[in-house]
Amino acid sequence: MFNMTSIAIEQRKKDLELLAKHEFDILIVGAGITGASIAWDAAMRGLKVAIIDKEDFGAGTSSGSSKLVHAGIRYLAYGEFKLVGHASRERMWMFRALPHITEPIPFLIPVYKKGKNTFAKLLFAGTVYDILSKFKNTDKAAFLSKDQTLEKIPNLRSDTLKRSLFYWDGIMDDARVTLENILSAREYGAIAVNHVKAESFITETDSELGEVVKGVNAIDSFSEEKITIKAKVVINTTGPWTDQVIRKLGDESKLLRITKGIHIITKKIFDSNTVVVITADDKRGMFVIPFRRKYSLIGTTDTDYQDKFDHVPVTQEDIDYVVSAVNNDFPGSITKDDVISAYSGLRPLILSPKAKSETDTSRWFEIFETRPNLLTITGGKYTIFRHMAEKAVDKCVKVLELNKKDYPCKTEESQLHGGVGITNMIDYLRKHVPPLIKKYELDFEVVDHIVHTYGTAHTIIFNLIDKNNKLKERIAENRPHILAEIIYIVENEMCHTLSDFLLRRTQLQLIDNQALDCVETVAVEMGKLLMWDKKRQKEEIENYKKDIMWKP
Repeated sequence: MFNMTSIAIEQRKKDLELLAKHEFDILIVGAGITGASIAWDAAMRGLKVAIIDKEDFGAGTSSGSSKLVHAGIRYLAYGEFKLVGHASRERMWMFRALPHITEPIPFLIPVYKKGKNTFAKLLFAGTVYDILSKFKNTDKAAFLSKDQTLEKIPNLRSDTLKRSLFYWDGIMDDARVTLENILSAREYGAIAVNHVKAESFITETDSELGEVVKGVNAIDSFSEEKITIKAKVVINTTGPWTDQVIRKLGDESKLLRITKGIHIITKKIFDSNTVVVITADDKRGMFVIPFRRKYSLIGTTDTDYQDKFDHVPVTQEDIDYVVSAVNNDFPGSITKDDVISAYSGLRPLILSPKAKSETDTSRWFEIFETRPNLLTITGGKYTIFRHMAEKAVDKCVKVLELNKKDYPCKTEESQLHGGVGITNMIDYLRKHVPPLIKKYELDFEVVDHIVHTYGTAHTIIFNLIDKNNKLKERIAENRPHILAEIIYIVENEMCHTLSDFLLRRTQLQLIDNQALDCVETVAVEMGKLLMWDKKRQKEEIENYKKDIMWKP
């Protein structure tokens, strides 16, 4: 169906050659949201930047989040006012910078007789939330009566319900937010290569400074070729793997407390486009989040984790815990048989001797100078990624002994790839979706999905259909994804494995059948673009099945 091409292979080859050829101002090891946003910020400032990751962009924590753009109302209980203040401002920036894959959405916290969420606590939280956002949130927090609450969410447990707090945060496609940062960094000249593992640091001994980091020795996961990457500053942004990476220098100090969070996807639990905060058996708050119109995404758990980091399975015990939490506030709404898919993620929390539990460990971040020319940034929460990147690049500019006035941060006034030029997403959809439905005779859900997912880049996908009408066929029944997306993603988004495509570029793994009914179709079509023979296609399918974190 597709023309034989190796655009993606040639581009990767060129990027690998550039990694080995140049000395970079900054080399970033780890391409989750923190590393990706640092690459964008630094490249925008005119610095020579490279970023690598042993897996795919966002393959760790950054695609395993609750997919929320939120300031974190619950952190107020732990006195995290600075964090919530910064996150409030960054949340509104994200809506402007990535209007296609972020969206404001109301949240609702029920107040029950003898429940942990009292009127006094929530009055304080809602008021402070508004103050910290300088009253610039989508709308002010307000209390709803019992009747108003049930009007919005009719199947909420009502016997002891008194009222609810109604306030605003947002939702996002976390893996694609990370990707848009990478694509934006590339537009400003950064070299970004996934599936390249940093094996060891290149160091030189300086009589005054001691062991100075000068780059990394890396290995290409596909060809197993070794690459030497030289850099004036190296930044370790490997999230949960931070301590492991620092150990490569023989440093045994422990910076992180790693916790595991899981999420499940089920049929839609209620119709309202509202996130409802529920309470688990152990009193932990969890979210029921509307997901892709037809589903609910529910999570997250928060438990200490010390097992293997590269594959974090979702256990039956995890599933039972989340299902029980849902049924506490939505009695009899789901059983474990209603779970469509599940996923997990690890949180890299900065070790705090004072924190009694996983939940009250701080979500703030720190930048350490691990060795001369080696910075480590860790901790933080997703919504403040731009702020974290700004502080990290400021520190790099200092280490590089450059004048900060000559290299100012430009991200706060900018939009990211896919969002540039969109001032109002609803207007943008109104302008583009109806004519595309008419011209290509496609269903609303297909066109809406494409414009929402790719933003301004949607035009490239429809240009592919102009050349080959068969590319508008769906990849699978009941899902809005079409064949043209495979070509676009492979040729423009550095997608090199089946897991890259199904787990992160699209959300196919998260919805019906975990994509197991269309995995062969995608493998064949990707294989045509990436020169996979039958053996490699089969290996990719097997690897994808292994990468799925939950087996029903």
